[in-house]
Amino acid sequence: MSGAINVTCDRWQASNTDGYFAVTGHWIEENIPTVWELKSALLGFTKLNNARNSKRLGGALFKVLDHVGIVHKVLLIYAIIDGS
Repeated sequence: MSGAINVTCDRWQASNTDGYFAVTGHWIEENIPTVWELKSALLGFTKLNNARNSKRLGGALFKVLDHVGIVHKVLLIYAIIDGS
C-alpha cells in the first residue's frame, strides 16, 4: 500500500457507561493497471473511560495510527463531534 489512507472513526457508549472507539482504514489498490479495488480494514478498537472527551478521542486515534505504522499516510484529520 503506497498511497494515502482515509480513516473513519466511531465512538459509542454502552448501557453500562463504558465508552468504545473504533478506527477503520480505507484505501485503493491497483494491482493490475487501471483496475482499482477498494480495501477496508478495522485498524483498531479500544475501550475508553470517557468516550465524549475530544482530547482523549484524538489521542486514541493517534495511538491506533501509530500502532499500525500509518501516521504518515493520513493526510488530514477532520472531526465532527456532536454534543449529544
